[in-house]
Amino acid sequence: MESPRGCTDFPTPESPIVTENGRLCSVPVREVTGNAYILEFYPEINISREMFHGSSLKSMDDRRSLMIPVNEPLIKRITRTFFEEGLMEALEEAASPQSSSISPVTSSVAKYALRLLVLLRKLRRTVHPHLREEGIESIAKYSETRDWQKSYIRCIRWHPNCFKIAVASCDDSIRVYTDEPTVVPILKSGTQKCITSMAWRPYSAAELAVGCQVGVLLWSMDPNLHITRPLSQANLLKHPNFNPVTSVEWSPDGCLLATSSINDTDILIWDVDRCRNVPLKRVGLPCSFLKWSPDGVRMFSSTVGNVFRVWATDKWVPERWTIAKGSIQSAAWSPCGSFLLFVTTEEPILYRLQFVEEQIFTSSSLSKQALPIADLSKIEVGVRTVGGMPQSIAWDPNGQYLAIIFKDSPNVVVFATSIHKHQFSISPSCFITGIGVEFPSYICFQSKNRKNSDSVLTIGWSSGRAQYFPFANM
Repeated sequence: MESPRGCTDFPTPESPIVTENGRLCSVPVREVTGNAYILEFYPEINISREMFHGSSLKSMDDRRSLMIPVNEPLIKRITRTFFEEGLMEALEEAASPQSSSISPVTSSVAKYALRLLVLLRKLRRTVHPHLREEGIESIAKYSETRDWQKSYIRCIRWHPNCFKIAVASCDDSIRVYTDEPTVVPILKSGTQKCITSMAWRPYSAAELAVGCQVGVLLWSMDPNLHITRPLSQANLLKHPNFNPVTSVEWSPDGCLLATSSINDTDILIWDVDRCRNVPLKRVGLPCSFLKWSPDGVRMFSSTVGNVFRVWATDKWVPERWTIAKGSIQSAAWSPCGSFLLFVTTEEPILYRLQFVEEQIFTSSSLSKQALPIADLSKIEVGVRTVGGMPQSIAWDPNGQYLAIIFKDSPNVVVFATSIHKHQFSISPSCFITGIGVEFPSYICFQSKNRKNSDSVLTIGWSSGRAQYFPFANM
């Protein structure tokens, strides 16, 4: 049974918002230009330039016309469309005039099946109004990437155990960079469309899970294979009505893969090695994104509405929370897993949740309050505009810096954070500006590994370039 926590846990609009010391932290006013930092061994990444030189940005129809044999049999074409794009697209292919001229019976059956499927979808949307949002626009609405639909960089993910970074771009390809940038493998597949999220499998050098329009693609690359396009094929994990997949997250030990979709109320927990999944069933709104705590004890899940949950992963028992309005826009765990920071779609406020192990799933209201800790409201600093409605947050693996980007501000705001014996503190540090009119599309921190123990922020700018910002000298 879920223990509900409602809007009373959050300050009402009429009540003053205060923290433990009586006031909110505000956005920083110190500007830092990070363009001068050049880190040794770090690859230079400029997606717009690479796409231009590689001529990889082609229309879907052009790619399909190059890949489809001229004399492909009808049944084979329908089957391929089903596995690549789904049931609806396969029925549309079977009902097309071209298919009707080849097999009128098959085409007629497909037309009736298509009408029935459309009717069932309309009935489903009547019962579940949140399912009325479909297509790329719905993905962009719940994405942590700013301007996801048009952004050159849609997602960046560092490997948790080694120096390896995957960058997903708007041409549905993924480039994998290492500290040996002479070879950049490109992961591309006909089924890999509308990439939403990525996750490297911990303790495995070359397994990458990719959430996209049709499901989850699992890439397995040979680390000793030095070619531009790896020969390995991606395995597709599909589940009925579970698309698009908007979030993929490996457990910290690499044993389980959690996935969510904005068109399904369930969360799927995959045992990838056995190709099996167990759904975490809940009535209500679909899940938009997931965040596994670094210690693996808890998993955060946000819905497309005002509900979010924190799961205890030992027995998969959830604790249900609600916010006053909107939905959770972005969230981040502390390295110790004791704190969760989040922002919503309707307020320029940063919230904090604290989890004490011996009290995590008790009814104590004292330890289970979501406290506002920072006011992110837009301010003017000289000619710069800083703050506003938050888009995404990222917390460094040392727990010392928190980075935030915004929906309509062209900079990255950084706060200094500290955790000591279940005590949390936050203070404004600086804000980072880009070059010209570019704005940050995506942010993440590099994981700690044998080649890096410092906090290095990776920023994907709207121009298509990636920037590394080290905090060693801050």
